Amino acid sequence: AEFRLVQSGIDVKISTYSPEGRKIEEFDLTGKVGEELITIRSVIAGKYVLEIEPLKKREKSGKYTLEIKNVSKMARTSSGKVDQHLARWNSLEAPGLGVAIVKDGEIIHSKGYGLANLEYNVPINSSTVFEVASVSKQFTAFSILLLAKDGKLSIDDDIRKHVPELTDFGQKITLRHLLHHTSGLREEGVLLQMAGWRHDDIITREQTFKLVKRQRELNFKPGTKFEYCNTGYFLLAEVVKRVSGKSFKEFTKQRIFKPLKMNKTFFPNDYRTVIPNSAFSYSLSNVGYVKSILNSTAAGSAGLVTTTEDLSKWAMNFENPKVGNAETIEQMKIRGVLNSGEKTNYAMGQVVQLYKGLETFGHGGTLAGFKTFILRVPSQRLSVIVLANLPYINPLNTAYEIADFYLTGLPKPRLKKLEIDHDTLPSYVGEFEILNGIRYTITRDGNKLSLQIMGGQKLHLKPLSKNEFTFRGEGRKLRFEVDKTGKVEKVTLNEGIYGGSTLDAKRISIPVFDKDKIDLSEYTGTFYSEELDTRYEFVVSDGRLLARSFRNDDINLLPYDRDVFSGNTGFFLKAKFVRNSASKIVECNISG
Repeated sequence: AEFRLVQSGIDVKISTYSPEGRKIEEFDLTGKVGEELITIRSVIAGKYVLEIEPLKKREKSGKYTLEIKNVSKMARTSSGKVDQHLARWNSLEAPGLGVAIVKDGEIIHSKGYGLANLEYNVPINSSTVFEVASVSKQFTAFSILLLAKDGKLSIDDDIRKHVPELTDFGQKITLRHLLHHTSGLREEGVLLQMAGWRHDDIITREQTFKLVKRQRELNFKPGTKFEYCNTGYFLLAEVVKRVSGKSFKEFTKQRIFKPLKMNKTFFPNDYRTVIPNSAFSYSLSNVGYVKSILNSTAAGSAGLVTTTEDLSKWAMNFENPKVGNAETIEQMKIRGVLNSGEKTNYAMGQVVQLYKGLETFGHGGTLAGFKTFILRVPSQRLSVIVLANLPYINPLNTAYEIADFYLTGLPKPRLKKLEIDHDTLPSYVGEFEILNGIRYTITRDGNKLSLQIMGGQKLHLKPLSKNEFTFRGEGRKLRFEVDKTGKVEKVTLNEGIYGGSTLDAKRISIPVFDKDKIDLSEYTGTFYSEELDTRYEFVVSDGRLLARSFRNDDINLLPYDRDVFSGNTGFFLKAKFVRNSASKIVECNISG
């Protein structure tokens, strides 16, 4: 059964219940405006209940309407099950997604659900062109391997051999480091935002390169950590350009897209390029869907435009190579290895992980309103491609849910009731530190745990097992690690859709800190970064410390620890003020 809920000025959530009174699922997708589509799949006849309530207890009054869209029998074919599963997104008033499924070397399902363009009511189909964001990285990595196969470079080359303008950090950074996100380079997207670029500004290759070249320090010694970094793949595209003597757009067209007959796939090098049959990007505001403008031509880490049909041809190339060869395909599976010998689960533009005992290769992307994922299950000769312009869909989860309809020969799951040992929950509470000083605070309210990142919004931790939880709905998982003495001294974070190794967050002790005794005027003044060529002015207004720059909105800074503040935006998440020997504040270090 499919239902349609339309909200008008009130944010409600819907919980669905089985005839036995068991909660099936909870829906809250869009905020206070717009439609939410709900699906109930039932194998037991009886009375099913939809419970509607305000998301917040003190929600102001508002209106909503609920209607039944369709009631049908459970599909018997895998393709029919996919259609029923995705029916909730098949709206004539909202963005949606395109899906393609490849099995045994053939496209067996290729459809669109929802609209590519809201202004002209253009539906999504298998030929709709999407910006696929970080799925682009597979093609950048493959291009590097093709040049290595040609004998024109080695993935163990120093990046400065090919891009000598890059700062000499006193540490060798290899192309392999860039491919596996272990370089220590700073993240280009965060740098651009710190320097005043908005996500919808025109962002060119030249501008990005200028900013990257100005950096004088690394986040860590190359090879010692995994940290997802778009800068690395931006530089890899630059290497392809210089070594091949062709633009990145032309090289990928000649060596990959043309031989595979991916005729609607390319890397635009001009944001003004007219792309026929392209999906538009959308986000949600308090008045409904609005355009989420994308004007970037800094390719390599992202930038690829393609269709589900064309990506299917790419997926098939892993089984029957028409570009590259068997050796190249095997190289794409090579996982990163840290200096310690520890393996990450990030290969060449692909995340390697087990799902129901099967080795899978996948990668997702998020850019503006586009959300994408490509999943391959080689042992089943199965690939699932999900390309969406719907801002609140989780493409990773959707791809795996679709794969479930086609996976065969698996042992029947033994379902066990999820038992949470409530006596252990207090041991999970505390402060943990990740990625050079970003703090995770775990709190408990009764039998529920919540996560705060640098004192920000409380994120509910949904249990997956007694010590593993998920949050934010994008495949992110937190796992509490219990040592031999029964203590929890660290948690591990798996970033889900964005891929990569699990990251350790170690428990820390924080001295008692009295926020009320802070003299905010100590932190005022103008600070300049040569690396960003940007000034920030710190001022006190209405009892709050604000960071101001010429282009960004004011950033509200909340006291978090001595000389440490938490910012209310992702690129300015932490501000740590540094004092000299006379205890005078002389600089501020910013982390995103």
